[in-house]
Amino acid sequence: MRILCWNCRGIGDPATVKELRDLVEACAPAVLCIVETQLAKYRVEGLAGSLGFVGRFGVDSRGRSGGLCLFWRNNVDFEIKTYSQYHIDSVVNEPGKEAWRLSVFYGAVNRSMRYKTWDTMKILRGENDLPWVCMGDFNEILRQEEQMGPNERDSAQIEGFREVVDVCELADLGYKGLDWTLEKRVAGEGSTAEFDLIVP
Repeated sequence: MRILCWNCRGIGDPATVKELRDLVEACAPAVLCIVETQLAKYRVEGLAGSLGFVGRFGVDSRGRSGGLCLFWRNNVDFEIKTYSQYHIDSVVNEPGKEAWRLSVFYGAVNRSMRYKTWDTMKILRGENDLPWVCMGDFNEILRQEEQMGPNERDSAQIEGFREVVDVCELADLGYKGLDWTLEKRVAGEGSTAEFDLIVP
């Protein structure tokens, strides 16, 4: 299965929507995850048909911050389990394959609030033992060398994120894209599902 995850940093601009359409056409994902939509869920969900997706589930942004949306094609069955302003958790069923979990995250921009995302991840970890893929923009890094730019990151914040990745038994899969692409994709070890994950 091919999954495209994109932090669009606001999807309200027609030029951004065109860029998204171009990405979807070039990558042909079965599932599309958009983070930091900066729009009401009904406006983002309204893009599904024009992008070629039948399924959709969105979470409202809070003003000019956050917002999440999942789109999927008709050959994929999604069961949305839980959601908040920081995440969407779902179970994915494909014909003839083992069910697995997809959780999309957008970490709080305010560093003092990021523990909410990490606490959510820990809670979700205990809910079932299905193979698990977590993706999105956590707004945090695992290692100081991942920092782009002159500002040094807070080592306590990095350690907190590293701890939740360890507690959830996740493995960093890195990313594909330009150096400034900071989205992290992590998946549980021993997963039998096959994924073609793309982060532009």
